[in-house]
Amino acid sequence: MIALRRGKTNDDSSPRPIVFVGFVVGHGGDAIQMLELGHGLIQRGHDVTLIVPRLETTVAFAARCRDLGVPVERSRHIRSDIDGSHQNPFGLIRLLVHHRSALLHYHTGDVFLPRTVGLAMTVLRLRPAFATIHSPWRYTDGPARARRWAVAVRRHFVAIICPSQHSRQAQLSYGVDAARVRTIYNAVDLRRFGTGDPARARAVLALPESARLIVFSSRLDPQKHPLDAIAAFAVVARQHADAHLVFIGRGKQERIVREAAVSTGIGDRIHVVGHQERVEDWLAAATVWYLPTETENFSIAVLEAMAAGCAIVSTNCQGNDEVLRHDDNALLTEVGDIAGQAAAIELLLDDAATNRRIGAVAKADAAAYSVERMVDEYEAAYAFGGRPLITIGTQESRR
Repeated sequence: MIALRRGKTNDDSSPRPIVFVGFVVGHGGDAIQMLELGHGLIQRGHDVTLIVPRLETTVAFAARCRDLGVPVERSRHIRSDIDGSHQNPFGLIRLLVHHRSALLHYHTGDVFLPRTVGLAMTVLRLRPAFATIHSPWRYTDGPARARRWAVAVRRHFVAIICPSQHSRQAQLSYGVDAARVRTIYNAVDLRRFGTGDPARARAVLALPESARLIVFSSRLDPQKHPLDAIAAFAVVARQHADAHLVFIGRGKQERIVREAAVSTGIGDRIHVVGHQERVEDWLAAATVWYLPTETENFSIAVLEAMAAGCAIVSTNCQGNDEVLRHDDNALLTEVGDIAGQAAAIELLLDDAATNRRIGAVAKADAAAYSVERMVDEYEAAYAFGGRPLITIGTQESRR
């Protein structure tokens, strides 16, 4: 077998280019991990290119790629939207035919890759590939689709890579051969998220240094329970006049969140600032980082808050249970326990020693999830499969 190599040789064993083709909307955790992995591989001397859909939401993503020196192309042959990826097989074939000399690694935020991927690989007679499956959710619409996916894995894939144990168990439940399923945890840029500038974030809101920020930095979707965050903050605000709740991100419930903030009567202390490129500044400004989520895979937002040394309040849910520990690196409550979440936030506002202790443990734990570690493990997986690869990333539609 041909191992993944750096540099150039003059024989047939020379490394092929690595092309990441991402069916992503550009601001989800799948896109972030694809970029982190690509950037890390380039730093180690690999030839990597990212291809993403030609969407308004991938403009900023492409700009960040260029800032980091990662080659990127926005292609009209890839379709992606917030609810999933519905691919035109002819478009996908047109795209992949230009990269036949490269090797393939697919990423998806759904439970399976689109069926058109297998079709394109069959038509073009492409070598077996890798796939990273970012979704930990179980497919519940009947066994036929799961059986087809398990067959496609046997025909077209060297390995399926999952960023959490929950995700791995989901793949096994579909009938995917356990020997083909690996777990490689998500990663976070420790340097970036450990060096934010809190003054920049406060300047956006024109708030004094004395104001204490409770930061929610995730999608405003029902899964994340942003309305629970408003309800808990309404309790906290009664006794903490200097506290402000800040929502960073966009999502299906953005309008509802804005309306709910106004209805509380303290809307001037609830800020919905949308997508922010420098999330690290907001995390550096956070007195408490808060996410009352219902379920996660292996949350990038949680890893970012940990790397920033935030005092975290979250839920004891699937996904969080693989990285967060109550009263150690976070305060955990049950999903939907608004009173419990409000009490946890108040504890971290009132008890500076506990706040510092939890933040320090979280920051120390984040070191285990470095980009360098993730790149090491992907390189090892590629060598196990015998070839370098193209990475095709599909949108994180359910994270």
